[in-house]
Amino acid sequence: MSYFSYFPNVYVGEGVTDDESVKYRLVKNIFRKVRARDDLNEYATLFEAYEVKDGDTPSSLAFELFDDQFLDWVIVLINDMVDIYSEWPKSLTDLEAYTKEVYEDPDAIHHWETNEVLWNNVVYLKEGIEVNESFRAVMPDGTTKTKAESIYAISNYEHEYYLNEKKRQIVIPRASMVDLMVEEIEELVQYEPHIELDEFNNKKTPISLASRFLNNIGSATYQSPVSTQEISDITFDYGQTSSTDAGVATSTTTSAGVGTVTTTTTSTTTSTSSSTSSSSSSSSSSSSSSSSSSSSGSSGSSGSSGSSGGGSGYGY
Repeated sequence: MSYFSYFPNVYVGEGVTDDESVKYRLVKNIFRKVRARDDLNEYATLFEAYEVKDGDTPSSLAFELFDDQFLDWVIVLINDMVDIYSEWPKSLTDLEAYTKEVYEDPDAIHHWETNEVLWNNVVYLKEGIEVNESFRAVMPDGTTKTKAESIYAISNYEHEYYLNEKKRQIVIPRASMVDLMVEEIEELVQYEPHIELDEFNNKKTPISLASRFLNNIGSATYQSPVSTQEISDITFDYGQTSSTDAGVATSTTTSAGVGTVTTTTTSTTTSTSSSTSSSSSSSSSSSSSSSSSSSSGSSGSSGSSGSSGGGSGYGY
């Protein structure tokens, strides 16, 4: 039997239109998962070491070793593989293509590793420890090894090749272990007793009809809150408001011994959302009176106009 044939079923809701009731479809519950026990590696007699060759696949190994290609899941599960595409070793051809795709320059330096360094014929520094380029081996007598004696460079391709070779080392369960796994998997992936299970042990969680009216992306009637229509103008209505701005500005210019005072008065302005009052007429009258006083040319008229302008205040 294939791997997912052991898995239980579950009803999932389908998208419906507004005039339909909720529909369900019976599918395999692929979210169920089992894994090998962590302590199984302690039982060496239950497994055999195997080195994956180019061209080997889980199904081809299962057929070669167990006479059943559908037992490929046994090899994958016992080696704790989740993503078969990235965790199964690549062929050399695929590895070269992968390296060229991932790295701009496959021959560029990926990292540095230590050389084996001896001291009195005893390994003082192990080979293959990843270090920085600036690392130098310092001996017990205080001497320092050169860069060439201390480290060597690993290219991008060499790094990926090493990782790929590690993936080739897997374990194959013996026949007795395979039989035990086949017996246990269906029991392990099954549901615990629950009120949502029907007579055939299929799980069905009722879906509320009200959910289609909620802001749920999975709902058939869901509409995005972001509008794609172009907004040409935006207006705001804050209700009835009022503001008051008042001010008097006075400037004096003296020319040829004759004092001329020009007064400009900005009267108080009151505005509401429905009407705006302006004092432009008052300002005009003030300006005309100032002009008449300046044409008289007498100092008394100038003083009168100046005191009149300075003391004037218009408001509503």
